[in-house]
Amino acid sequence: MSTLLLIDGNNLFHRAYHALPSLTDSSGENANAVFGFSNMILKAVGEVKPDYIACAFDTKAPTFRHVEFEAYKAQRVAPPPDLYPQLPKVKSVLEAFGIPYFEKAGYEADDLLATLAMGLLSKVSKVTILSGDRDLLQLVDGVIKVQAPGWNLSSTTLYGAKEVSEKFGITPDQMVDYKSMTGDPSDNVPGIAGIGPKTASALLQKYKTLERIYSHIGEIGETTRLKLEKDRDVALAAKKLVKLDTDVDIKFKIDDLKFGPDWDRVRAVFEELGFKSIVNKLPVTSSQRPESGSKSDKKNNDQLELI
Repeated sequence: MSTLLLIDGNNLFHRAYHALPSLTDSSGENANAVFGFSNMILKAVGEVKPDYIACAFDTKAPTFRHVEFEAYKAQRVAPPPDLYPQLPKVKSVLEAFGIPYFEKAGYEADDLLATLAMGLLSKVSKVTILSGDRDLLQLVDGVIKVQAPGWNLSSTTLYGAKEVSEKFGITPDQMVDYKSMTGDPSDNVPGIAGIGPKTASALLQKYKTLERIYSHIGEIGETTRLKLEKDRDVALAAKKLVKLDTDVDIKFKIDDLKFGPDWDRVRAVFEELGFKSIVNKLPVTSSQRPESGSKSDKKNNDQLELI
């Protein structure tokens, strides 16, 4: 049984920044996103216990979705000035852990994670994607699950097919059609005006896909039918925005994602940042161990399970 942990770098980076108050590192620079991101990584490593691990980030370059739909994410406000200066430090943390990260111009982190997950399905027995982005729920199946951090960063929700069904009333493979109908204000995906989650879920339960809904449009009540007809092109176009690309041209091998951190290196980067509370969570290594085999050593080596 082997487990792959995939990390949505941008989602965790932004989530950490907005969840935590401003705090400075040893250099006096704001580092709340670095601190929160690091804690989420440690928590996930302790809970998932991955054999393999990788992270993905967006790039500044426009994606194929911007080409398809000019207004895609156009309404997003400019990021706070102290947010992106923290990103190099986040990447330094990943490098200290030995966690490879992927970026590719023209694609979002979600597409890279989808490509990694689907490309490595035959190599592992379980895939956990650490992200609060609902777009990734479309990948959920018997092997792939999404672990969503709460806004307080201390709690997480694990989404398998059962949890997706309980929350949205549909199967994971219907998430693309669901979001194409309901839209997504955060990404400026319009959806069908007047069609909310309950109506979208009920229609998909009955007709299974967006296309089948339109092929049976004559069976649907007039009020809902008129809304569907009015925004038919909008909904069908939205599917291209919502559906993740599982075949991005990136190079990866499962052996390159093997997780086996050098804890001395990890400790060094957090000591340099001045994150004492994180340093105290790290397992004791031979370089810090005063006496091999003591009870205190075992306690410290088990710490990651308790984060």
